[in-house]
Amino acid sequence: MRPLFPALALLSSLATLAPCAAGADDAALHEAETLADITAPEATMSQILGLMRERLITIIAAAGAPSTDEARKIVDDVLMPDFHAALPALKQQIAAIWAGSLSADDLRATIAFYRTPAGRHLLAATPRITTKSFQVGAMWGQKIARDAVKKHADELRKRGIRV
Repeated sequence: MRPLFPALALLSSLATLAPCAAGADDAALHEAETLADITAPEATMSQILGLMRERLITIIAAAGAPSTDEARKIVDDVLMPDFHAALPALKQQIAAIWAGSLSADDLRATIAFYRTPAGRHLLAATPRITTKSFQVGAMWGQKIARDAVKKHADELRKRGIRV
């Protein structure tokens, strides 16, 4: 059984976003907030929450939950409501990132694109594209890791790594 707090601290450090983008002016921040509204951040945030939920279940199970089902119940009933309550703050942080990365004019042009039929189609397809991209990336990483470990097995063993 692993202690709960160090694992949660690690998870929260991995999920931390920049609190405010340096150099973002008020006009850019306003446009970025509009962009965040248009780009259906709920889909992105749902994906982020899904990833966090799965990791939390693993952490709670390792910290002593009697079963994986019980870990799921704990995460869903006790912890996830806090994540859902904090979603507006996440949306603001994402807007700040956009505002620190693009000018107000660039953000207005992006907003104009997303209001076109092609932009609306892209918005509708983005969650599916993102999910598939995560899946492909994970499979790619697993294959490369397996191949690299096989290729360098002797060297890894020399360095005390069990292969």
